[in-house]
Amino acid sequence: MIDLPKKISATGNDCLVASVLMVCMYWRKSRQSPRWNIADNLDDQEWDKVYQKGLGYVKMSGMPTNNIKWFLNTLNFPLDSRLELVEDTRQLTNLLSLNIPPIVIYDRDYLIRSVHGIGHAVVLVDKTEEMFVSIDPSLHPKYVYKLPKTDFEEAWKFKQNATVIIYPKSYKIRHREIPSTTLQKWM
Repeated sequence: MIDLPKKISATGNDCLVASVLMVCMYWRKSRQSPRWNIADNLDDQEWDKVYQKGLGYVKMSGMPTNNIKWFLNTLNFPLDSRLELVEDTRQLTNLLSLNIPPIVIYDRDYLIRSVHGIGHAVVLVDKTEEMFVSIDPSLHPKYVYKLPKTDFEEAWKFKQNATVIIYPKSYKIRHREIPSTTLQKWM
């Protein structure tokens, strides 16, 4: 299980900013490096300023998930990010096994009430046979939310299996693509 060092409470559309910040804090604690330009103490005022900057960025741009990379660049953290429309939950399991906490965007309204709604961001920290364990910034003070695997897969599919992966710039993560082949050889 990935242990996020600090949980951040968020409401409304702030769930993505809170999730991004929790993952940044995770990397700050687990990857001690002189290249970080922010305090090691996660209760420091600097971290609150980063959160407020993220909220301002959301108000300005809506924080589309593909702009998280730009937001991280403005912070000058030694982190990189990618928005992936991953194929299936096996890739989420692989990330968890590498201790990379993925941020998934799923249709929470559909998961809870079978009614389509806007996307909701959570950080996955563990997986069991039946469930994914997430840290949900909207569930203060509990935070831990277990997502039934089959229901989660369906709700996640409505958001195109969108996953934000934040990792140290020193990591080399390759994007694997299935090679395209024509049908001519089969005809």
